[in-house]
Amino acid sequence: MSGERIVRTDFSRGEAVGGLVWLSVAALIAVLLQVVYLGTWVTLPGGFRVAVPYTIVLAFLFNMVLTRTAKLWSSRPAFAAVPLYAWLAGFLLLLSGVVVTGDQLVGDNIRTVLLLFAGVAGGVWPLVRGK
Repeated sequence: MSGERIVRTDFSRGEAVGGLVWLSVAALIAVLLQVVYLGTWVTLPGGFRVAVPYTIVLAFLFNMVLTRTAKLWSSRPAFAAVPLYAWLAGFLLLLSGVVVTGDQLVGDNIRTVLLLFAGVAGGVWPLVRGK
């Protein structure tokens, strides 16, 4: 074993589209879970409560994985960013859901802004890193 990385490139266009669709579905599920658990609080001994917005870090890491995986299906950055577009569309849909449903799904606080920035940064990082 030489440690050489082998990347398969003999896939059809339909396989590439299917791969990007499944990555986009994963991005939509991820953004829903990240928004739902963004307001997580942990109660410490003595009743002291602390906010633990761990989904901000997860958004960065998971979107980075999605984009790196999408780069295996397409060398063009615009197509490799399709899961990021889906994540952003899901975030904006959840953000504007209050207009349609009357229920506020995304909080109006700094954690929401950090989640948005972390998700976008994680999705863009593999595209600008160049590797």
